[in-house]
Amino acid sequence: MQIQLNNLPKSQAELIIEITPQEYQPQLEAAAKKLSQRIKIDGFRPGNVPYNIMVQKMGEGEIMNEALDEIITRTFVKAIIEKKLDTLGQPKIDITKMAPGNNLIYKATAILLPKVELPDLNSIKIKKDQIKIEDKELNRALAHLAKYRAAEKLVDRAAQKTDLVKLDYNIAIAGVPQDGGQQKDFEVYLGDSHMVPGFEQEIIGLKRNDAKKFDIKFPANYFQKNFAGKNATFDVKINGVYKLNIPNLDDDFARSLGKFKNLTEVKEQIKQNIQAEKTTEQDKKLENEMLNKIIEKSKFDDLPDKIIANEVEAIIYELESDLTAKGLKIETWLANMKKTMDEFKHNLRPQAEIRVKSALVIRAVAGKENIKVDDSEVATEIKKLKKIYQSNPKIEKQLQSPAYKAHLANILNGQKVVEWLKGKIVN
Repeated sequence: MQIQLNNLPKSQAELIIEITPQEYQPQLEAAAKKLSQRIKIDGFRPGNVPYNIMVQKMGEGEIMNEALDEIITRTFVKAIIEKKLDTLGQPKIDITKMAPGNNLIYKATAILLPKVELPDLNSIKIKKDQIKIEDKELNRALAHLAKYRAAEKLVDRAAQKTDLVKLDYNIAIAGVPQDGGQQKDFEVYLGDSHMVPGFEQEIIGLKRNDAKKFDIKFPANYFQKNFAGKNATFDVKINGVYKLNIPNLDDDFARSLGKFKNLTEVKEQIKQNIQAEKTTEQDKKLENEMLNKIIEKSKFDDLPDKIIANEVEAIIYELESDLTAKGLKIETWLANMKKTMDEFKHNLRPQAEIRVKSALVIRAVAGKENIKVDDSEVATEIKKLKKIYQSNPKIEKQLQSPAYKAHLANILNGQKVVEWLKGKIVN
């Protein structure tokens, strides 16, 4: 087999591969055997027709067409191993010469994994702030807990700031009902809800069976992007107003929670929960800051458009899954954002580029520092996942597939690299 390698711009390579008839003969014979299982030839059982008989019956050209994909797959893999190329996805194949009994010549244009030149990691340092939990945070969490444990009493009066209100609502923007903008018997703890600013003020003073329409403008930074910055009309019906008998925050209250002896233990548990939440948030922030600093100081080959486009599609898939979980459709979300899908994809390219560069940095660090995940680490993680999905045999079976194990090993290796980088850079 002869291989000619030509480097192209944008991290691409062209390989011109030439294979002799002797080299591709095994694939011809395998293809002939496969074809013999689908046709009937007198005197021979299906799958047991001699090669020369198959050539007489079908012609060597037809057999070569059947074998072509396998010939290309085997020789392309052999070529990139020989030339030590890291390719992404499937190559573009153009057949240059193909005739029975002659050398097969084809051109494969492949996208290469872009190379990255890492900076001196010792030159990058990030300071990790100490996590502080203030008394007011602890007291607020305790108050929330007490309110959610309160006894409810249905009352026939106007809703007050300390009441629980159960209501139905529908949200429309410019007269159009919104996906995810409908709720039945939704609970609103007045004075302690997480509804859009201004909503509670419209509800206070309403009684059971009252209905009301009102307009509210969502904040520009609202977490549901299809509502962010929009003027919306709420159509609300009150199903009930409940007075809350909030328990005293004492040892009796602590014991009513089941596993605590006194209020001090409850406070300590809440403090641990807040600490864990803040630690997770801080870790994510530090990870992003760390990778961004490494990216800024690294040198990258040109990123192929195909890689960026694939990452854009991955971001859209993640968004669509998130919207679906919230009862939203991406088409409605885009309409509210006043963007077409093409415009949205274009806007995502900078984010996709950062994600690709982060992945390249992690891969480069893993190679340079010889950071690897061994089989026992993958097995341990699969064991944990099997416990979670033990009631779903289909998923449990997928966890054992070689493809999933390779995918999981890649994820775990990335996590391992990030932790190694944190240990080196964050202090």
